[in-house]
Amino acid sequence: MMNRLKPGIVAAALASLLISGFTTRLDAQDRCTQASLKGSYAFQVDGTNVNGPFAAVGKNTYDGKGHLKGVIVVSSNGAIIPAKYEGTYTLNADCTGIKSAALDFGLTVNFYFVVDSDLREIRMIVTDPGFTVSGTARKLFADRQDE
Repeated sequence: MMNRLKPGIVAAALASLLISGFTTRLDAQDRCTQASLKGSYAFQVDGTNVNGPFAAVGKNTYDGKGHLKGVIVVSSNGAIIPAKYEGTYTLNADCTGIKSAALDFGLTVNFYFVVDSDLREIRMIVTDPGFTVSGTARKLFADRQDE
């Protein structure tokens, strides 16, 4: 009788694991939607561009509708360039996305990014030729809806 209970217990345990794994996957996918990327993130990126060493810090604000805006201070081969920008983004259910930012001095920069499952951190890389730039962004004002 003990041998008959073990397969049943094992089957029940496996079913629970499968169901909870499925639920976790759905929950993670529910979190990664266009609307879920909303609020302000402080970021830092560095690497190289066609002019040499490159670094930047700034703040992105996502509106939950596919648009972003922000401010940035760039150091490109030692030249300091402050700028504002606006752009668009797309966030996929698997928490990957793309974004494009048009800086007010005429340059548009494109990124591939990944958002962690609790929407607190974004890891990104510039996808434009001539750039080897990557970095991270962290959510600001986590306890407030509108920043």
